[in-house]
This record gives sequence, structure tokens and C-alpha cells, in this order.
Amino acid sequence: MQVLSQRQRISQTQSQRMGQRQIQSLNLLAMGAGDLREEIYAQADKNPALEIVADDFESGVKDFRVKNSLASDYVRAGNAGAAGEEKSRAFQEVLESRPDERRTLYEHLMEQLSVADVSGEESALCKKIIGNLDGRGFFILAPETLLDSSRGETSELLEKCLSVVRNFEPSGICVANARESLLLQARQKGGANEAAFFLLDGHLEFLDPPQAQKVLKKIQDFAKSQKSLLGGKDFSFAKNLSLSDAQYAIDFIKTLDPFPARNFSCDNANYISPDIFVEKIPTFIEEVDFKKHEIPAEKNFSFKIKISEKLIPRVRISPDFISAQKNSVFAKEAVNAANIFLESLEFRTTTLANAAMAIVQSQLDFFKRGPGHLLPLRQQDVAQAIGVHESTVSRMALSKFIQCEWGIFPVKYFFTNALSFPAKSQESPLSQSANSPSESISKESVKFEIKKILQEHASEKSLSDQRIADILLERGIKLARRTVAKYRAQLDIKSSYDR
Repeated sequence: MQVLSQRQRISQTQSQRMGQRQIQSLNLLAMGAGDLREEIYAQADKNPALEIVADDFESGVKDFRVKNSLASDYVRAGNAGAAGEEKSRAFQEVLESRPDERRTLYEHLMEQLSVADVSGEESALCKKIIGNLDGRGFFILAPETLLDSSRGETSELLEKCLSVVRNFEPSGICVANARESLLLQARQKGGANEAAFFLLDGHLEFLDPPQAQKVLKKIQDFAKSQKSLLGGKDFSFAKNLSLSDAQYAIDFIKTLDPFPARNFSCDNANYISPDIFVEKIPTFIEEVDFKKHEIPAEKNFSFKIKISEKLIPRVRISPDFISAQKNSVFAKEAVNAANIFLESLEFRTTTLANAAMAIVQSQLDFFKRGPGHLLPLRQQDVAQAIGVHESTVSRMALSKFIQCEWGIFPVKYFFTNALSFPAKSQESPLSQSANSPSESISKESVKFEIKKILQEHASEKSLSDQRIADILLERGIKLARRTVAKYRAQLDIKSSYDR
């Protein structure tokens, strides 16, 4: 017979539990701008100590206030008469029930694609490009993110398809923004003089006010200032620019439409609001400025990181509750909860800015030269650089987008796997100086190198995958033959036998 007995033992264990403050901070960090906006309004409704003082996304922002108070004794409400209310309701129903009979931009472009002279491969990519346009005709995501390397889609194919869609009506679509749209319209329309192209190419502010004499003076003053700079661009055309030339440029620009797709229905429009902006500024700095969020790039420009605040309402703790918390337990608890929420918002902003700084530092080649120049980068590298856990960086990357001069890219786009790390250098890209080339090799870089080798040896049609691997090894890239074959296939390049 087995006898069961109980014994008491004392053991010591160590565990870590996240407090409510940490949980809230990480939840806010994982939110995109739209979700965060809704959460701020939800918290303001739940906690009367939180006061929304401004919202740039709302119309009439100067008069917009959501203010909470401890007492509502002075609140009064009224309504219109029964007849007026009935007329208002009927009119509203008519407006809401009236269908938008306009065609969508998507339908209009797809109809033109159906009769375009393109191959099946080009048609498939054109459809993705059209689906990536918002209601204004501008890119939602950077076009490069649409490429599927497993289907052999290349950057050359992308450029060809972009050109196809840009030649559809209306003129000026399939670009990143209104400035590019105006430039494209000017090229397609023809007849623009040098002054018009100059103004459209980043100097539209010279048109305020649109008076020929003032516009002419601004152009000539700018040209003189550039001439005095070392390495400045040549704007010699401004010397011979006349008042009539300036007036012609103004009149020509007035014929263009910054939003060419405005007359189409927006039923299927999808918008992405960038969370992080990487701007090129004409200022040289010698080292990274963490306070101003500026990173040195070249001798004549740097990069500045900005966190988007367009969709985020500005909040504060209500002064009424701050005054009342000395005599009210309810007010004190509400103020404490509001403080925690504001600290969580600040944590989100700081983490986004620090992570963006780390990404730009490590991917400086990309931000200077564009797609095709990404270096290997892990979330762990960014986490170590900014002093947080890797899971925090993972949450930060969720549903976030970075806008730079090359377009809008998901944050996750900048995290790329390394193919290999040479034994002589185990450093992360973040630990290297901004001006020294990284010895890490990304898959994208290797594919580019394979394509380059095949172009250099175009006369050798029987260049085998093993021979390509040998040439790569000579260039310091160790790659197995079967891996070369896989990457070659992804580049849509036939084998040596079929070539």
C-alpha cells in the first residue's frame, strides 16, 4: 500500500512582471498614427483630467477644443423648432442617399490598361502600381516595395511599367506628390520655359505672390547666392531672364493641376500617413546631433528626422483638475492616470525618433542614393543602438511608415537579412562610422552583383552558376552554386544552358 504525504519546501525564484505603465507604453508604441488618434480620444472620454487642446487634422483647428471640467452646472443645451428640425433631417437624408456616380480613378486606369500594348508580366505589375495610387493619383507606398523578386520582377521592369501608367489619362498621376505631378504635367504638355521648370522643381514658394517682377527678383537673387557657394549648381539662365519670361512661367503653371485626379470618385481610396519623415537639409554638421535629430551625410547636406504630428491630437492635463486634486481623491487619481498616459505618449515619440535615427545612420547609403543600396540590418542592431529590448523595436516597426525623398516605405523594409559577415569584421552596421563602407553583404546587394557580372560577361553566354560563384568569391563574396542559381532565377535570368 502506497502512502501519500505532503511536504513543504521553501524555494526562491525570480520573475519579471510588467506594470500597467509599461504595458500601456508598449501598446501605444505598437499603434499606427490612426489607431493612436482614436486611443487619445478614447482616453480623453474616459479620463476627465485629460484635455485635448488642439487637433491639426480637424477643420477649424483654431476654434477646436475638447475641454473637460469637474462641474457642468453652466452647461446649457437647446434645439431648433420641430419644423426646422424636420427640414434639416430631410435635407440630410437627400445628401446621404445620393450616390456618387463618378468613376473611380482605379476603374478609369484599369480600362486604359486593358487596351494598352503590354505583356502579361507588365500588365500584372501595372495592376499593382494602379492599386497603389490614392484618390489623388499619388503613390501610397514607394513603388519599389511592390516588386516580387520570386516572380522575377526587376527595377527595369518597374520603370517601364511606371512609364506606361504615367502616360494614361489624367496627366500627372503615378508620382509621389503634387510637385512631381506638376513637373510631369509640364513635360507631357510641352511649352514650358526654363523659368517654369525652375519654379516647379522645388521653388514654388517663389510664386507667393504670383507677380512677375517679384518672382523674377527671387529667381535672380537665388541664382546669385548659389553661384557664391562652393559646388553650387549653375543657374546661368537667370541672367538673361526677362520680365515677360517670368510672366509666361506664371501663366503656364496656372494651367497645371496639382491634384489631377480630383474629379474622380474616392470610393476605393486608401491613404497611408507616414509616422516618420527623413528630410534632406542644406546644412553640414560634423557629427550626429541627437537633440535636433540631425545626421551628417555629405559636405553640403544632412538628414533631419521628424516625427509626424499631423494625425496626433495635442493633449494636456486640465488645469481645473490640477487645482482640485488637493481636495479631491477623484481628481488626484484622474491626474495620476493622465500623467501616466502622457508619459507613455512621450515614450512612443522618443522611441520612434531614436529608432529612426539608428535606421538612417545604418542605411545612410539608401537615403543618399535610393533603392538598391540597403545594407544588412537586424532589429537587434537597432535595439542595442538605442538601449531597448528587441521586442520594443519589433513593436515600434508595426504599422509604421517612413517618408523620404525616394517615397514612403514600411519601417520593416529597412530590416534586411545579411547573407554573410566576413570573419575579419563582426561589427554591426550601426557600429561603423557613417563614412566608412560596411563589409556586411545584403541579399539585394548580392543579386545586384550577380546581374553586374552577367552584364560584364555578356559575350560569355555559357557562364555557369559555378563560374559566377567563383567570380563572386574573387570579389570577397562567398556563395554556394545553388544559392547563385536561386538568386539568378529570382532575377529572371535563364541558366547558361538556356542562354
